[in-house]
Amino acid sequence: MKNNKPKQTKTKIVKNKPNEELVSALIKYLSLALVGAVILTIIFNLFLLPIFDYNPWLTMLLIIIPNILVFISLSYLFRKKLSYLKTVQKGSERVAEESFEAYIPLRGNNELTDIANNVNLIHDLYEAKNKAEALAKMENHHIITSISNKIHAPLTGIVGYLERIQNPDDHDFAKKEAYLKTALHKTYQVINFIDDLFEHAFTDNGKGYYQFKVYNGKPLIHQLLDSCSKAIEEAGFDVVLENCIERDFTLWVDLEQLQRIFDYLISNIIKYADPAKPVDFGLILNKNELCIILRNKTISNSDSSGKTVIDAEGSSLDSCRKIITRHQGRIDYYQLNQLFKVELILPIHQ
Repeated sequence: MKNNKPKQTKTKIVKNKPNEELVSALIKYLSLALVGAVILTIIFNLFLLPIFDYNPWLTMLLIIIPNILVFISLSYLFRKKLSYLKTVQKGSERVAEESFEAYIPLRGNNELTDIANNVNLIHDLYEAKNKAEALAKMENHHIITSISNKIHAPLTGIVGYLERIQNPDDHDFAKKEAYLKTALHKTYQVINFIDDLFEHAFTDNGKGYYQFKVYNGKPLIHQLLDSCSKAIEEAGFDVVLENCIERDFTLWVDLEQLQRIFDYLISNIIKYADPAKPVDFGLILNKNELCIILRNKTISNSDSSGKTVIDAEGSSLDSCRKIITRHQGRIDYYQLNQLFKVELILPIHQ
């Protein structure tokens, strides 16, 4: 939608300026004509008339001739100025109508030349704006197409696997479980892609997605752990908290993003933890960092033995890793037999 207000202002400026220039030129040329006519009349009267004994007809002719010469010179100069003024005015009208056909030629070095140069500058800015808008439209089309492909492909796969799981004629539960695992993996891929998209939607370096603030660490962590404990207890688990924090400290974090980490961890506990075993939270405050430890026993799996480093690529744990990395921290997780352990490390704000 075009903005009419700037357009009206622009039209007013370009029309009044040439009129002012026309008046200024007219006054200047009339002044020159008057001075020229007086000078010629004085010269003729002082030097020519005495030679011809002050002949009345010759006196009248010598008075008329200077005025005619001045009039001819004035007409030529003013017509030339007026012609260029009309050229500038037509160019300015094209600017007001946002119709740029050609540049205004620059003649001389005066106010009209400055106006013509400014109109040409607007011409350049308008063309640059149109090129930028065309490029932006092409980039937006490319981005939308790319996003559509990246989201559509995994979603199509998820729908296909879910339809296979719902097939009443297929009684192979091992195969259905594999389908469900693959669909879940693709779902996490879509979530991670959307998270990355939002991270880079506000600024070039992606930092606009995070709103960091300095918080008093003790009440903040206690608030988060209390909220987690209530959610886990409501799901039927017991919670044990080991708090080794004695001194005050501050954290520089995005509270909303930090809350997302705990939401992901709670979701994993409810899905995979053994409800017959307690969930442990531990807090350790070192000199430069805060360590939050989460331990829980997973549901018994005869195939799982020994220490296992979990491949969290495309999972909720991978999302936690990305968030904690933005906070200049780190996350470690592994499984030892049935014990699943997560360590969150956040730097202390100095």
